Amino acid sequence: MEDHNVGPLLRELPRERAREGFTARVVASLDSQPPRQTPKVWRQPRLVFAAAALAAVVASAGILQVHSGRQEEIRAAEARKVLQELRSEHESLKQELRSLSEPPVVYLGGDEEVDLVVDLSRAQNANF
Repeated sequence: MEDHNVGPLLRELPRERAREGFTARVVASLDSQPPRQTPKVWRQPRLVFAAAALAAVVASAGILQVHSGRQEEIRAAEARKVLQELRSEHESLKQELRSLSEPPVVYLGGDEEVDLVVDLSRAQNANF
């Protein structure tokens, strides 16, 4: 049987009706039962204290974790700054070493027409 044929068949069935006085009997049954009392857990001081202590511990742990994360970020930033300073110093030392390894030249003086300069790397028996 196909689904579109089921609808008309269901509509042909007789409607069920509740017996006479059903609603009145259900209401009377509910009225006769004593009301359920929910346990008054929050009125017990020990439980309230334990819950407050647990909340404080959880909050403290969260705050400490956030604080330690920030400290780690600060340390990482400081380490990057020191590393950059070291790289800069290393580069300046490399340049200074290159300038020292160039052939030594000595300026001996001169006048308005001539400057006397000696390249010591060309001097005989130079030990530089």
